[in-house]
Order: sequence, then C-alpha cells, then structure tokens
Amino acid sequence: MAVASVVALALPASAQTRAKVAGGACSGASTWTLTLKWDVGRIESDMEVQTPAAGQVWTSVFKDNGTVFGRSSKTTRADGSWSATRFAPNQAGADSITVSSTNTVTGEVCNAAGTF
Repeated sequence: MAVASVVALALPASAQTRAKVAGGACSGASTWTLTLKWDVGRIESDMEVQTPAAGQVWTSVFKDNGTVFGRSSKTTRADGSWSATRFAPNQAGADSITVSSTNTVTGEVCNAAGTF
C-alpha cells in the first residue's frame, strides 16, 4: 500500500507580498521612497531620494529591527535624485526596515521606515 504525504511549506508573510512602498518628506525640500521586496530569503531595500540639487553627497544607514545591515554614500544625479539598494537577511517575525539619510552639504535628513 502506497502512502501519500503532503508537505506544507510555511513561508513568511513577506514571501507572499510582491513589494511594499512607503514615502514621505525629508527635513528640507527633498522627498523619499522606500521599496521593500522579497528576494530569496532576503529583503531587498531600495531607498530613493528626490532633491532640488545635483552633485550633493548623501550618506545612509540601513537597519532591520535596529541592526545595521548596510551603509551607502551617493551623489545626486543631474536630475537631483539618487538611489541605493541593500539586502537584509530575513529575521523571524516582522522586519522593521529603517533608512536614515543625511545630505553632507546641507544637513537635510530623510528618515524612511517600512515593515515587511
């Protein structure tokens, strides 16, 4: 007699979500968008900032539940924008992703947050 077995895979809720997008205003004239996506056991975190000035350097710190998983330094393009992508290992439960970006010229700050 053959026995059939069924294996159920418990995937994190985030594995069933294509992407989550959050956005907001920075401390000056800039705006931010944070996109979080599932990427084979990791969370792809894409931070984009739109500013009114080209050629300015921004530094960023990426955190997942308070633990740093990435840093970046980007210079705004001719259109005043920049973006940086970092990958966080998936942690148990909800992942609270935060990105703090600072314009090294003006001191403007963008604080982005999203949960995945």
